[in-house]
Amino acid sequence: MKFKITLLVSILLLGSQIFAKCPISKEYWRKKIEKSPTIEQFFIDNYSCKRQFYSALSSPEKLYFDTILYPFNLTKRQYINRWLATTSSDILFFKRFKFFNNYFNTHKNTISTYQLHCFQKQLGFEEPIEKEIFFKELEKRGLSNDVYYLYPLIRWSYENVGIDMDLSKKRVELAEKYFGGKRTIIGDKEQFARYLALFDREYESVSRELSQKIELSKIKTYKILVILTFLESRGNLFAISKTGAFGPLQLTMHYYMLYGTPNNPFNPKSSLIKLANKFVYYHRIGKSIDESVIAYKSGSLLKCQDEGSFNEVDCRYYRDFKNYMYRLKNINNKNEISKFLTGKSYISKDINSLKRYINPHNMKYYEPFQYAIVRGDIKEKTKEGILFRGGFFRTLGKMKRSDIYRLQDIYGIGTIGVLSDKKVCY
Repeated sequence: MKFKITLLVSILLLGSQIFAKCPISKEYWRKKIEKSPTIEQFFIDNYSCKRQFYSALSSPEKLYFDTILYPFNLTKRQYINRWLATTSSDILFFKRFKFFNNYFNTHKNTISTYQLHCFQKQLGFEEPIEKEIFFKELEKRGLSNDVYYLYPLIRWSYENVGIDMDLSKKRVELAEKYFGGKRTIIGDKEQFARYLALFDREYESVSRELSQKIELSKIKTYKILVILTFLESRGNLFAISKTGAFGPLQLTMHYYMLYGTPNNPFNPKSSLIKLANKFVYYHRIGKSIDESVIAYKSGSLLKCQDEGSFNEVDCRYYRDFKNYMYRLKNINNKNEISKFLTGKSYISKDINSLKRYINPHNMKYYEPFQYAIVRGDIKEKTKEGILFRGGFFRTLGKMKRSDIYRLQDIYGIGTIGVLSDKKVCY
C-alpha cells in the first residue's frame, strides 16, 4: 500500500512538472509568438506544448497549423520536418532532404568524361578535372546535393539512364517516413477550403502572371489552377503518390527536378508556377488549354476524344476538369468558388498578415534555361557554341525561355531558334 501511494504521488508530481512546462495562459503564448522570428519557428520550438498553445492561436494561425499538419497523427520528427519543408528555400530543401536527389547520387557515375568536361567548361574551369577527384571535391565543399550547381549533370545522368522506378519507390517510402504522408491519401473538402484561404496570395500572384502570358482573364486562370489542385490533392500539401509524385500539384521528378529550375515540390507557389509555365509553353506553340491540361496528366487530347479511351485515368481526369470549368463558368468570386467546391470559404485579409514564409520568386525564375540559336543577322553580339553531339552553332548564350520569346518577337522565329540546354556542351 505504501508503495502504491508513493507511486501515485510520483506520477502526480511528474504530471505537474510536465504541466508546468506547458502553461495554459493565452497571454504567455501570445508573447512567445510575438517574440518568435516566424510562426513556423514558434510551432517547431514548442512541439511538446502544442495542445496548450493551440487554444491561444488566432484563427489564421490555427488555419495554418491545421493545413500543414493534415491529416495529423504525426511523430515529432514528421511534425518538425513538415515545418522545415514549409519554410525551406529550394536549395535548402534538397540539402535537408537528400533522398529527393537519389537519382543523381545513384547514377552519377554514368556521366561520361565528355559530359563532365562540358559541365566544367560551362562553369569556367580552365582545365578539366577527373571524375573521381571532382566528386570528392563536391563532397568536401558540401555540393553533392546542391541541385542548382549540379543541374546539368542531373539532366545528363537522366538522359543516360532514363526512368528508374526503384529509386522513385525509395523516394516515396522515405517521404512517408520523413513527413508522415500516406501514399494515395488526398485532402477532403475542409482541407481544401483551408488550403485555398491560406495560399490565396500564391494563387493570386500566379494566376495574375499566367493571365498576362496566355491572354485569358485572371479569374479564368485562377479557376484553372484551383481546379487542377483540387483534382490532384484536395489541398493535402504532403500528398504522396505511389508512382512518385509529391505535394499539392503532385509534381513528379520530371517537374520538380528536370523541368526548369529545381523546386521544393511541397511549396504551393513553385508548384503552381511549374504548372503555369507548361501552359505558357503550350500557348506559345499554338496548343489549347485542353491540350495543356491533358499533357500535365501525361495524356493525349486526341486519344481522349476517342470513345475507346473514355474510361482511362488521364481521360477521366480531363473530363472532370472540363466539367468543373463548365459548372464554374458563371462564378467569378474566389469566395464563391471555394464554397462551390468545398461548401465553405475561409478566404480573408487577416490570413495575409501571418508571419509565414512566402516564396519570393516569380514565373520567370522557374522557367527552363535554353539556348537561343541565331540563324540570321541581328544587333546583339553572338558567340560560338558547341553541340553536345558535335558541331557548332551561333548563339546568344544560355537564357530563360521568356527572354528567347522576346527575341523571337523582335527578329522572328526564322532568325531566332530554341535549343534545349541538355543538347549543348557550352
